[in-house]
Amino acid sequence: MNNRNKIKILVKAFLASILILWNVSCGDIDSIHEEYLQGENIYAGKLDTLIIRPGFYRAQLEGQTQFLGSSNQVIVEYEDQTDIYALEDGTIENGIYSLILPNLDEKSYEFTITTQDPVGNLSVSQVVAGSVVGDIFASDQDPREVEDFSFEPDGDYVNFYGNAESEYVLYTLIDYENNSNQMIRDTAFYDDNRVKLIDLKPLGNMQTTSVIQSGLHGIDSMALESLEYTLPDLPYSELDKNFIRLVHMPSDNPGNYNNANPDDYLFDENSSWNGDDTFSYHSGLGSIPFHFTVDLGVTTDLRKVKLDMIDPSANANNNITEIQIWGRDDLDFAETSSSDEAEFINAGWQLLYNGAIDGLNEQSQSVMMPAASTPKRYIRVRVAGSVGGDSAQLTELTFYGENTEPLRLDKSLFNMANMPSDNPGTFYGANPSSYLWDNSNFWSGDAYGYHSGENSVPGHFTLDLGVATQLTKAYFDFRPTWNFAGNNPTELEIWARQDLDSAETLPVFESAGNNVTSSPVSSAAFENAGWELIAQQSIDGANTNSAEIQIPVGDMYRYIRIRYASTVGGSGCQFIEMTFHGMGAFPLD
Repeated sequence: MNNRNKIKILVKAFLASILILWNVSCGDIDSIHEEYLQGENIYAGKLDTLIIRPGFYRAQLEGQTQFLGSSNQVIVEYEDQTDIYALEDGTIENGIYSLILPNLDEKSYEFTITTQDPVGNLSVSQVVAGSVVGDIFASDQDPREVEDFSFEPDGDYVNFYGNAESEYVLYTLIDYENNSNQMIRDTAFYDDNRVKLIDLKPLGNMQTTSVIQSGLHGIDSMALESLEYTLPDLPYSELDKNFIRLVHMPSDNPGNYNNANPDDYLFDENSSWNGDDTFSYHSGLGSIPFHFTVDLGVTTDLRKVKLDMIDPSANANNNITEIQIWGRDDLDFAETSSSDEAEFINAGWQLLYNGAIDGLNEQSQSVMMPAASTPKRYIRVRVAGSVGGDSAQLTELTFYGENTEPLRLDKSLFNMANMPSDNPGTFYGANPSSYLWDNSNFWSGDAYGYHSGENSVPGHFTLDLGVATQLTKAYFDFRPTWNFAGNNPTELEIWARQDLDSAETLPVFESAGNNVTSSPVSSAAFENAGWELIAQQSIDGANTNSAEIQIPVGDMYRYIRIRYASTVGGSGCQFIEMTFHGMGAFPLD
């Protein structure tokens, strides 16, 4: 075969192979294009950055909307359930879509979230995990508990342990009784460790209710079971106004401007004001600064003073804005010529409180102070400012004290009443008017006290205390037993009256020398004359030379009748010293 024929054969073979390759390639291209000839997949816009926030038997789906596009439905799939929500079923705020998923069990879930547009296109599905809480979760949470109560210069507090026992506690409601038997509500938030209790009722009820969040970033709040507490018995208490009075020292403002009558109405337990100045303390025009003085009728460590003023909605002009509270245990050299603070200090007054109060907005204001270094009986209220700056008014004044004790009555005011039936006690040279209340129980002879004489038992004498008081205790000193115990009493009675009108008893006292000749006055005669038996006590006079007699709470009295019903020897009776304690000390009119 020549070369020319060989070339022809090769060309034919090449062309044949080309034809075969062409047929194969055309089939592959058609198969590739077939897929695209069917149309492109369109995906709906989706929610982005999905989270599930736990709720109480429900959850909240949240997602960002920047890629949501025209999607108008949200498909939620979990377990074997599929729920479809219109976009309007949720809310969009600040680019965040929120949707509540209701009626869920308390457990963990995986939710598949898909969105769909109006023509049926679906988004790429997303799986997001979340949890739902319920009763089991709530039962595992610890409410906030009270640690203790504290009493501080600015008020009374309930204190809690730390911030919160459960990490999910949002706040704690505190409901407590006040002195008006009202339930007051306050709130301790997560970062509050204490709450000030206003006018709490000692030994009243308190309830705390902690409210928790439904898990981390939860959408619901739940109240845990409430805890019950008893409020503390405060170390201080309100002083009895029956024993409180204005003193009216020379430099005091009497508070009687425009017919005001503070003596009768400043401590009458009524803080209301009907526009009549009679029922108030009114300092008068151009009086600021001024002061007035109060006798508490007891000795006490003053802790709180409550001031009631005019209702600001009616007229706040005379309400106090700056006040000082000063104290003294007696009034010896206590007078000042003005309301100058330096004078107060020089006169021995101790500043207990100095500060501002909100008379512009509040009708009632309380100021707190630490316990004084020594008990105080007398309080000086100094007003340095008012809303109007010209005068001041008070409708009621209330004091609270700690370690409160009755007064030891001033013996310089004591006197023998010397009623006709009284045994004067002047036998054997005795001089009771000089020595029976001279603050000395030393005996060196019959002259130093009271001696009834012989044949004088039972007998009595009458004492004018010089003030009206609610007696609490009497203390008697007798002749020393080492010297002679025969005249020491074994049965003592204390009778009392507010006045001596028709108070005399018969028979009239008679004696000859050192012997009593008249018949003794009976207890029945005392009762018929209006005397009230307020205390009686048996005494071991043979072995003791003193006696303390506690007197039950009763009325205010000025006159005391001491009856010795029996003595060791049965013939005479002697007293060397006597002391009385009482609540309040109202001087004679």
